Amino acid sequence: MINDLMEDFGYDSSRFEIAWVSSAEPDKFAAAVTKMTNRIKQLGPINSQDAELA
Repeated sequence: MINDLMEDFGYDSSRFEIAWVSSAEPDKFAAAVTKMTNRIKQLGPINSQDAELA
């Protein structure tokens, strides 16, 4: 649902992800954060002028 909303507003839905990580899994948490950080860096900044207004 959130991905659909992001696309409706003109944003790339790959800018959102939910990762289920237990507090007992610090390595999994670090990997999820690193993966998302790399993805956002690759996508670059959001240009609000390119996004559609609701």
